[in-house]
Amino acid sequence: TLSDKAMLVRLSISQWTGRRYDKSVSAKVAEDYGTSVDAGRYNKVLVAEEAIKTIGKVGTDARTYHYAQTLPWNDAGDRMLPSANYLVYTRKMQELRQAFGAAVVDFVQNYPDLVADARNKLNGMFKAADYPTVGQIADKYSFDVAVYPLPAAEDFRVSLQAAEVDSIRADIQVRTEQATKAANRDLWDRLHDAVSHIADKLSDDKAIFRDSLVGNLVELCELLPRLNVFGDPNLETMRREVEARLCASTPQALRDNPGARKATAKDAATILQAMA
Repeated sequence: TLSDKAMLVRLSISQWTGRRYDKSVSAKVAEDYGTSVDAGRYNKVLVAEEAIKTIGKVGTDARTYHYAQTLPWNDAGDRMLPSANYLVYTRKMQELRQAFGAAVVDFVQNYPDLVADARNKLNGMFKAADYPTVGQIADKYSFDVAVYPLPAAEDFRVSLQAAEVDSIRADIQVRTEQATKAANRDLWDRLHDAVSHIADKLSDDKAIFRDSLVGNLVELCELLPRLNVFGDPNLETMRREVEARLCASTPQALRDNPGARKATAKDAATILQAMA
């Protein structure tokens, strides 16, 4: 069953924004320009943005990796993690968790100096009440990855009439099938988008492209077998064809050899037609 091949995973990251809406300043701006208070809001930058940028970047990297390595499941934030990709996923997420924690520790250590610097920069707009205490600021940050089983209709047990239990089980089954189709479609969409991007770039002789154009497709072709939890044979066949026909040439070879570039663009267009 699907619950034997995959699990659910939820990434939760919280962090201090370092910004604060100032009602009095907003009112003063509205008065100076003769407009209503609702015309705009003044949000103060409480500390130098460079100080919290590192934490934010790690958080962004973690979310990007999380979405790339998992499949859609529901709108509540849960994602499907195939068992075949569990070790790769958890190893990288552990590295990102450690990087996030190290960045937070560094920020907390410098926090008193950052507040003192903000007092000088904000001048009359500085309000001590806008700032968490040193003891509170660390609690503004968290990085958590929760893993739990996929729901299975056959495991549903409750003290209800048999007909009602069967109805609930049927509903779980339908929702699971819908999520399964959406997840499989997501894999096809990823491959289609990557191939379409290559076709667009290489078909234009004057278009400049980065090494990532091919590199991203190579990485996707390596990832798809781990995410193909449903064992879709058509997807695997298409993945192998993409890998063989579009990943064979290096980016520099495609730049230096117009013939190879044209041939690869033609192959990409052919593959897109087949995928459609």
